[in-house]
Parts: sequence; C-alpha cells; structure tokens
Amino acid sequence: MLEVEIDVEVVEPPPSGAPLDFRERLVLALKTTDASVLAAAERAFRGVWPSIHDYIVDRLAADLPPGLAWVLACCDPAGLRQGYEAGAREVWAIPLGHGQAMVFESDQAPAGAPTSF
Repeated sequence: MLEVEIDVEVVEPPPSGAPLDFRERLVLALKTTDASVLAAAERAFRGVWPSIHDYIVDRLAADLPPGLAWVLACCDPAGLRQGYEAGAREVWAIPLGHGQAMVFESDQAPAGAPTSF
C-alpha cells in the first residue's frame, strides 16, 4: 500500500463582507502567491462598493456634520480621491462584475494592483 503524506493547513475565513472566492481573486488580480503580499492586501480590505469613489464618499460622509453630505456630490471625483489619499494612503479595487468591486485602502498598493474602478 502506498502511503501519502498530506499537509493540512488551517486558514482563517475571508474578511467579513468579502466574497467566498476572496483569496483566489487576490491571487489572480495581484499575480502573486507571496504570502506576505496577500496578507497585507487582506488587511487592507475595506469591503465591497460600486466604486472607489463611492467608498471615499461614504468614508468622508461619516465625518461630516449631519446635513452636509450633499457637498460631496459637488466635488470632482478625481480631486476628491487625490485629497483623500493625500500621499498618505492609496485606495485600490478589484472589480467583481455587476457594478461591484472589492475596495482596499493601504499605505501603498501592491505592485500590479488595479488602482481605478
């Protein structure tokens, strides 16, 4: 009888709100299996939004006094993003299809990360 050794690795579930194939999508989008890169990307996951712009608007609206969220609709999306990132962070996304994307926010996007959606 042939004996085969099987390595069993226990992994945590994907982050809350992530699609079931979250890690597979990360590997494909970032074109890497480097565990440290994938772990950093997983920590940067912020959720699923229609776009990066929608994510930024939601984040900023949470900090505005009630009744002033309308101001964000008047802002140029590119300018709003530039101001939000302000050289201190980078927002990037992996499209999911059907008008949705996984949005990430980190100090720096991994090489090969899609930076617009």
